[in-house]
Amino acid sequence: MQAVQHNRRYLQTDSYELIKQKENAMKIRGYITAAAFMVTVFATAQTEDEMIRRSVTLYNPYKPTLQQADKRALLPEIDDTTTAPVRFSYDFTPGSFVPEYEVSPIKSAVLSPEPLPELKKGYVNLGLGTYLSPFLEVSISNGRSNKGTIGLFTRTFGSAGKIELENDRRVSAGFLDNQVLLYGKKYFRRSRLDADIDFRHMTRHAYGYDPEVTGYDPDSKEIRSLYYDLTGKVRYFTMEPDSSDLNWDATLRYNMFMRHGDGKQHNPGLTLSAGTEMFGLYGGLNADYDLYLFSKEINYKSRSLFTLSPYITKGNEDWRFRFGVKVAADLKENHDPLVGGDRKMYMYFYPDAMFTFRIIPKFLRFSASIDGYMENNQARNTAYINPWMLPGDTLWNLRTTDNEIRIKAGLSGTVNVNSSYAFDVSYNLFKDMLLFMNDTTGVGNWFVPVYADGSLLKVHGGLNIPLNRQLTLSLDGNYYGYNLSEQEYAWHKPKWDGSVRGDYNLRNKIVASARLTLIGERYARVREPEETVRLAFHPNLDLGVEYRYTPDISFWLKCNNVSYSRYFEWNYYPSRNFMLIGGISYSL
Repeated sequence: MQAVQHNRRYLQTDSYELIKQKENAMKIRGYITAAAFMVTVFATAQTEDEMIRRSVTLYNPYKPTLQQADKRALLPEIDDTTTAPVRFSYDFTPGSFVPEYEVSPIKSAVLSPEPLPELKKGYVNLGLGTYLSPFLEVSISNGRSNKGTIGLFTRTFGSAGKIELENDRRVSAGFLDNQVLLYGKKYFRRSRLDADIDFRHMTRHAYGYDPEVTGYDPDSKEIRSLYYDLTGKVRYFTMEPDSSDLNWDATLRYNMFMRHGDGKQHNPGLTLSAGTEMFGLYGGLNADYDLYLFSKEINYKSRSLFTLSPYITKGNEDWRFRFGVKVAADLKENHDPLVGGDRKMYMYFYPDAMFTFRIIPKFLRFSASIDGYMENNQARNTAYINPWMLPGDTLWNLRTTDNEIRIKAGLSGTVNVNSSYAFDVSYNLFKDMLLFMNDTTGVGNWFVPVYADGSLLKVHGGLNIPLNRQLTLSLDGNYYGYNLSEQEYAWHKPKWDGSVRGDYNLRNKIVASARLTLIGERYARVREPEETVRLAFHPNLDLGVEYRYTPDISFWLKCNNVSYSRYFEWNYYPSRNFMLIGGISYSL
């Protein structure tokens, strides 16, 4: 029994050792397999590294070349052992060489002209404003031509509204301005012929009267004044480029001016100017003649006015002077309402001298002059200044203003291309300066002339500054110092005035403007009972804007008379308050 157990233990021990040996053998095989795998991996990696190191990078394409090889001669060569000497002689003959040149003129360069901007053949401008104010303007022409131009311009502007007077009464203050102008121009090689016919019509109502008058309610026809103005003119002038050639300018004209119910005047006239260079100076002559004929309704026969102005001048861009005289002769009948049946000739003589020179080129210029002139207060000129003259012969019997002498000096110049300034002072001696006074023998709505002798000291200054590429600012101011011998004040004339204007242009698409006008205090005179009326200082603002929708169509709007007070251009005549007008413009 013990032996069996002993054998069993021995068998178990042997089995255990066999199993352990097998396990060790298995481990050894695994180690060997792992080692072999690692060796293979390292060997492969080393082989790849060696292959990479042996690679060659080509930077240029491969070009196969052949080494130089000597070609064997196919035919035999024979070398001659006998030589023949070569002998020659030469001489030098000195001499000059003159090349031949063929001169040909250089052709002028051909420059292509810049394309001209498109020129429209006309436009139509239509608008409507407050106070029932229609506006129409039409212009038509044949466009750009090197032979001539013909065109038509017409304009109408009016109002049918009412204005409130100082006595709180609303009166009809309508007006109407019409104009039709037919013109033509003919171009010649060195001259030009112009001709035009200009017709104007003006309607005014004498709506202003003394506010203390009661019970006055006139019909519109009773206070209406109709003016008709027709002018025909033919002008021919030369354009010689050489100043030594004679240049002349002649204008033949005719005017018919009429006030409905009063009469009319016919005014044929001739103006002639000529000049040429002689003895190193430029000499010229200006002559003018006007004949006035009146209808039978006017107690005034005829009038002849002749002026002659010879002069000499010389200069350049830096300096210039002119010296001459002016002579005027005025022959008229019944020359003054207080003196009848008398025909008299009035002679006037005036100096005509001027000198100007540059102190600083382009920046500062000094100018001085001494002259005089006769101011023709004929009916046509006066009616456009004051259309409410007393009906009858008053408008046709006005005196001539004699500006005996005027002395003027000033400085002007530019700061840059767009900025400019001017400052001047003038002193004027005159006789029979025309002024206006209310005729209060009636209700005061008509004016009669009064005259004054004296002097005027005027100081003027102006400045134009572009603030930027879109905005420009303009300043202007005047001071008037009157010294009169027969009148207390210069009636209806301000002591000073000025204006500030701004213009804005945004890419030529939106164009706007604003103008502030300042008028100093003035004085007016009434006839009976004699009384002086003070007209206070008045500021006035005008605004305008235009929107150019297309190159052919634009819309515009204007606001005028923006102020805190009413403006009286003439005594008893208040102007319209805030006035708004807008419209459209179309280019043809």
